[in-house]
Amino acid sequence: MRKTLALVAVLVLIATLAVATGGCANTQTAGGGDAQDVIKIKFGHNQDTASPQHVGALAFKERVEELSGGKIQVTIYPNMLLGQMREQAEQVQSGSIEMTKQPASVWSNFAPAVQAFDIPFLFTNNDAMYEVVTGAVGQEILNTFHDKGLMGLGYESGGLKNMTANFPIKSPADLKGKKMRVMPAPILIETYRALGANPTPVEYGELYNALQQGVVDGQENPLQTITMLKLWEVQRHLTLTQNGPMLYITAANKAWFESLAPELQQNIRDAMAYADEVEWADLAQNEASYLQQVEENGMEVYYPTAEELQSFRAATQSVVEFVADKAGQDIVDKLVAAAAEANKKYEQ
Repeated sequence: MRKTLALVAVLVLIATLAVATGGCANTQTAGGGDAQDVIKIKFGHNQDTASPQHVGALAFKERVEELSGGKIQVTIYPNMLLGQMREQAEQVQSGSIEMTKQPASVWSNFAPAVQAFDIPFLFTNNDAMYEVVTGAVGQEILNTFHDKGLMGLGYESGGLKNMTANFPIKSPADLKGKKMRVMPAPILIETYRALGANPTPVEYGELYNALQQGVVDGQENPLQTITMLKLWEVQRHLTLTQNGPMLYITAANKAWFESLAPELQQNIRDAMAYADEVEWADLAQNEASYLQQVEENGMEVYYPTAEELQSFRAATQSVVEFVADKAGQDIVDKLVAAAAEANKKYEQ
């Protein structure tokens, strides 16, 4: 039922995408109120306007403006228009913009507990991921944003990450000494060290050029990102390792959020919960298409065997202890237990 209802909302939003994108907000109150009473939100993210994350942002804009009777107006800034991923997170923390949606690995630089989501092979599918992040441990991790001047509002998904390169990847031995691009996040760096690679942090906006110019040999990302960036133009091989989640977390400046009237705070929370549902459904609807596009554009797609996947898991087992030192043993224990239970529930 969750996916069915959200999918209907996705289709409605796609039909109105052209008129609802960022940059079209104006100073008039949608509900006819006084312009001076309007709360304006700058909402940035790093993804393309065709992405599930942008569809989710549109859903938030539409719903919060409706729920608030026009007292809140949202301008969306996709494609890193407000800066690189970490820069946008810093702008929200400082209060220069109100909200941003960024990968969990970006937020791990602000709220250490978030690093637990980068445990290798934590989830086996999106349904398990959804159940965990919308449950008790997911909320507990969002609550850790408060001490950093941030208000965690919800989770979205880009899918599970896979490895691409200009050489086949079937085991950790294939990565030995290779420069693998990772997001600038400690756990991801440690993971590729454990795999024998030379992890090389590169900002998202520089990824394509880094691959094209040979600065790095390969990278990890979900099918969505591989498709949106057309990485088949600069990478020949894709291995479906599904070695970690690409979670997105939306956060607001805490002082700004708490300065709002209680009913407006609730409008934002309710609209974000709705938007997150829409985004997860849109991703589920499009994942098969992403893989098809990758194959049609000439990437050689490799499906690793159970034994091959186990070799990657075994090589990264030491990373869990490293994560516990960074994120806290209690959070890691709770998250690993919840993920194991959800993975078993949604085994395919």
